[in-house]
Amino acid sequence: MSQKILERYPSLKFPVTLAKVDNQYTSLQNSLPPKSSVEFLDLGDAEGRRTYERTLVFLLDYISKKREVTIKIEHSYGNAIFGRCLKGNLNLRSVKKEMQDLVKKNKNIDRAMLPKLEALHYLSGREDDINILKNLAASYIPVYKIDGFSAYFAGPLLPNTSFISTFDLKPVKGGFLLILPSKEDPLSVGYVEERKKLFNAYREAEKEAEILKIWSVSQLNQYIIRGEISEILKIAEVIHSEKITGICKQIVQKRRKIQAVLVAGPSSSGKTTFSKRLGIHLRLHGIEPIYVSLDDYFLERDKTPYYKDGTHFFDAFSALDINLFRKHINDLLKGKKTERIYFNFKTGKREKSTGIIELKKNNILIIEGLHCFNPALIKNIPLETFHIYVSPLTQVNINRVNRIPTRDLRLLRRVFRDTRYRGYNAEYTLKKWESVKDGEEQFVFPYQERADVMFNSSLVYELAVLKVFLETPLRCVPTSSPYYCEALRLLNFLDHFLNIPEKEIPQTSILREFIGGSTFLY
Repeated sequence: MSQKILERYPSLKFPVTLAKVDNQYTSLQNSLPPKSSVEFLDLGDAEGRRTYERTLVFLLDYISKKREVTIKIEHSYGNAIFGRCLKGNLNLRSVKKEMQDLVKKNKNIDRAMLPKLEALHYLSGREDDINILKNLAASYIPVYKIDGFSAYFAGPLLPNTSFISTFDLKPVKGGFLLILPSKEDPLSVGYVEERKKLFNAYREAEKEAEILKIWSVSQLNQYIIRGEISEILKIAEVIHSEKITGICKQIVQKRRKIQAVLVAGPSSSGKTTFSKRLGIHLRLHGIEPIYVSLDDYFLERDKTPYYKDGTHFFDAFSALDINLFRKHINDLLKGKKTERIYFNFKTGKREKSTGIIELKKNNILIIEGLHCFNPALIKNIPLETFHIYVSPLTQVNINRVNRIPTRDLRLLRRVFRDTRYRGYNAEYTLKKWESVKDGEEQFVFPYQERADVMFNSSLVYELAVLKVFLETPLRCVPTSSPYYCEALRLLNFLDHFLNIPEKEIPQTSILREFIGGSTFLY
């Protein structure tokens, strides 16, 4: 059995003996109905990596609690997770040693599905757990336990500490990094690249959460319960407006040196609406924007490159007609009139529009798209640029130790937009998400530090609004689909939010780009 497992799962690298794997495999296989099979998760799998991360956080919280220290896990940072101490301080070297000792002791991490009231009793003293569970519409709650310590997690943990092989703890300004294994080599600690601008953007998001007094879902839910969410919506939107005003001022101050504003960011970040709103602010200063979207320069379907699974790789740099884009930009810089083009996502064809654009003295180009920061995009084009990176840097987590990945927020935005406007169902979007992630890792994230400024496009309330729209398309993913479990995972964490109706969301909000009702033309 051992050799068979290794042949089928070559990336299985948890530090357990093959005999132990054999026993667990056999035990699980025997407990399942006939013709069922066990599939192993590893660190090359998204859910395997999430499970590993949650287990590390669980152990860190357990050890911190013994030392009367309260930690808070905030966001990802490349191959690491950033956290900080809300109460007390940790000697990270000592904590790491104790975590390693736990691994060596092969301690079981017990999972109990308890009736809600019983779960709340077990979690007595963990107010952040209790506050989120009070409003969760579930009869039974999973509670994880080790040595008398209990905690709630919104996803599964590993069953034994011995499955934890590789990690590190490092101090950073304002907190610590819990470093995960490398995606390429799970037996090695992942490399953490310094990203100062991204780190500062997260710190700004933290300050915004403090202004709103909302950093957890339970706090957001309390505003909904008290009927005070309208005020939160207004403040969140004003924060966006104030930040766009500040960015506009920077551009105006450098106007003589800037011919184009390049707006980049990963999929479903709200780049288009941000660009439109920035353009309105610039018009107040006598600067007329000309909008150019890289989405309109997609190659037609028959010329689009393919991903490794045989589907089209839309997020690849080579999926764009770069030569046509460069020709149009060069023509504009030479004072030539240029015909606008439009890409129809439903037909996969480029269409001509009736518009003609011409770059005049009071104009500025606003070019937005995934690949705007890639130096190859405007290679050999004499264009003076200002770079803006747009991404929803989630400032709200489920609770103190259950974080909501920024990537999940973008995925949910995209599921809704695809089902409503691009003719794709949720299953198709979930299937394509792997290529989207690969495209970001290859073509977007390596260039994000080129930004002159970063704009956090998340809205503290948005998942409570998206929940209303997303439940139906996610529940329509068939049980036979390989993406059914992913749909359930997303539904599970959306269940933590109470609903917010969309009626109060301004028609110029970035969220309107995804749920509809925007006054901007796309």
